[in-house]
Amino acid sequence: MAKTRSEKSELLDKYKEILKNKGGYFLVNSDRTDTFAISDLKMKLKEVDANYIVVKNTLFKVALQDTEQPLETLDLEGPTAIIYFDEDPTVPAKLVREIQKEKEVLGAKGGVYEGEFLSEQKVMQLAEIPSREVLLAQLVGTMNAPLTGFMNAITGNVKGLTVVLKGISEKNA
Repeated sequence: MAKTRSEKSELLDKYKEILKNKGGYFLVNSDRTDTFAISDLKMKLKEVDANYIVVKNTLFKVALQDTEQPLETLDLEGPTAIIYFDEDPTVPAKLVREIQKEKEVLGAKGGVYEGEFLSEQKVMQLAEIPSREVLLAQLVGTMNAPLTGFMNAITGNVKGLTVVLKGISEKNA
């Protein structure tokens, strides 16, 4: 069904708002979509403050140009959907990869994060990065390791001295 000029204008404004106000987005193929899989994906994306919408390519290209997005994103062909998010790009990328493996739908076309273009390969590489919380935990553990080793070395020498002194005192008694 054809859209009226006012509907197109509203849709264009919505696309521009998404592109300006969100931290990043992934472009994915929306052909061969399994309704159940997409509904499940939308629910999972909502939990991580991300969204999924199917876009009208011609209007989305205009929005991309008007918001000065990277030129590589203008190569849209075929049915396209956008997954947009505010912060952590790894969680939506993992969800896309999960759906892609299970149902063989939603092939990534690329994306943009913090103004930088991401190819399909980079989007899939993001899916392999641990989440922000896991990375922070690993950082804290790494920062704590030298202190823990130092404390073990100090207490080990004191424990050794204590054992030797106790042995000497038992021998003399």
